[in-house]
Amino acid sequence: MEEQIFCDGIGRIAIIGGIVRLDLFTYSPTETDANGNPRPILSHRIVMGTDGFLHSSEKVVEAVQVIQRARQAASQPQPAPPHQPPRPQGPPPAPQGQPQWPPQPVQPQSAPPPLVQPAPQPAKPPEASPPRSPFP
Repeated sequence: MEEQIFCDGIGRIAIIGGIVRLDLFTYSPTETDANGNPRPILSHRIVMGTDGFLHSSEKVVEAVQVIQRARQAASQPQPAPPHQPPRPQGPPPAPQGQPQWPPQPVQPQSAPPPLVQPAPQPAKPPEASPPRSPFP
């Protein structure tokens, strides 16, 4: 890939003589409409045959479905595991630009317990070793 094209959206789609033209636009940083909103300016045009456009539209629909699933997953609250105790809250942060005095010690946070506990292993009896002489 050598070049990337940024656009704010598709302004118009025209089909003329079996050729599809997609007009891409960007918002002008200087020009505004009657309501004071940035004015869309034609920045690029994509021209393709109808077969290519139909194949591309299938890809766009797939991308829309992925985005919708991601948004649904992000909007659903994630339940906290019930076995984890709440972590104590630290002191409130100092306002920007002002040091906090006296300095607060940093408290290490322990790793959460594993979700699956390993099965306990039977204890092995200690191996007997011969008595050692205190002299070499």
